[in-house]
Amino acid sequence: MKIKHPPLKELSAALFLLVAPYAAADAYNLQITGTILSRTCDVSSSQSQTVNIGQFSVSHFAAAGDTTTAKRFTIDLVNCGSAATGTKLTFSGTNDSDNPALLALSDTGSTGAMATGVGIEILDGNQQPLAINTLSSTVYELSPGSNSLPFYLRYKATQNVVTAGNASSVMYFDLQYQ
Repeated sequence: MKIKHPPLKELSAALFLLVAPYAAADAYNLQITGTILSRTCDVSSSQSQTVNIGQFSVSHFAAAGDTTTAKRFTIDLVNCGSAATGTKLTFSGTNDSDNPALLALSDTGSTGAMATGVGIEILDGNQQPLAINTLSSTVYELSPGSNSLPFYLRYKATQNVVTAGNASSVMYFDLQYQ
């Protein structure tokens, strides 16, 4: 039996058609960009803090929207490098179901029932409200070295009736350097 081989020219063309799609994939151009910054900032090691907003009677809240006095706290940044000229913050935690801009109360291991009808409002250094889980529009200017960013917390009624109980929560923050 005689085996007939295709001419070499036709075999080369067939191989080229099979390999051509893979050759085109090798021509993909991938650009990689990035920046190496001088040291940004470190959060002070003392930043695991507890802020005691205070004790308030349920009679303090006559209607939804009523607030308590605000309690100041700071975020202290140290070892800021020259490239860290500003930062925006996001405070994160569980949103209040009645007012999603507020931080919900949560069981932090305290004894007793949770208060209801109230959430925690976060305020900037000028005591203007900041919504939880939302990047602030304000850029907080930073200088090399140490920086202290002031903020405030207060209770805000989310319902017309507030019940007494544990009014604790847990909040986190993220920094976005400019």
